[in-house]
Amino acid sequence: MDDDDRLFVHGNANPREFGWSIRSSAGESPDPKRNEDAAALLGRPVFFVDTDGYECEIIGAATNAWGDIAYVESRAKDVGFNQYGANQRHVDISIRVHLTEKSGGHKSADIESYNPFFGCDVRFFDWKDHTVVLVYREKHWTFACRFGDIWPPRFVKIEDDWILNDKVLEYSGYKEDVVRRLSFPQLDVLEPIVMAQAAGLGLLPAGRKAT
Repeated sequence: MDDDDRLFVHGNANPREFGWSIRSSAGESPDPKRNEDAAALLGRPVFFVDTDGYECEIIGAATNAWGDIAYVESRAKDVGFNQYGANQRHVDISIRVHLTEKSGGHKSADIESYNPFFGCDVRFFDWKDHTVVLVYREKHWTFACRFGDIWPPRFVKIEDDWILNDKVLEYSGYKEDVVRRLSFPQLDVLEPIVMAQAAGLGLLPAGRKAT
């Protein structure tokens, strides 16, 4: 299926059909090679249409040294117009985190999201020992998500301006004069530090400037 014909492409509604989602967050887009490698280990394509007609795509993936595979998958299907009228087209969409263990176990859960129709931009996804941390942007917010060593996943709302410094995930909101901090990979709350102190240590979140 060509990208132009799909409902969802790389975690977002097809802009040719539904318009562009305008949002931004620090971090980087997923490496397509990592998605391809994970799909190969799972014995499936990165993108396919399942027997129920859902478009399924891995939009972010990470594997650890023990052979566990974590990935984010979108599933979308046009189910026609709903009861509210011909202009109310309905797309059934879910975006879930998955954990497939080397032992053969499999778990999945919906991401924290205002509405999955508005998509998911994966900005960081990697393992630290037996813990995997995902950072993503949905319609309104950036979230950090921890799982692997715990289940169900733990979601923490952060800010679009964030940076990972060794064992600390730091972030700061618009006009805030402090940098808030979470331990990495546990995502436990640490004491915030003032912006000037963070700047002096070279720890300002991406996009922020000391005032």
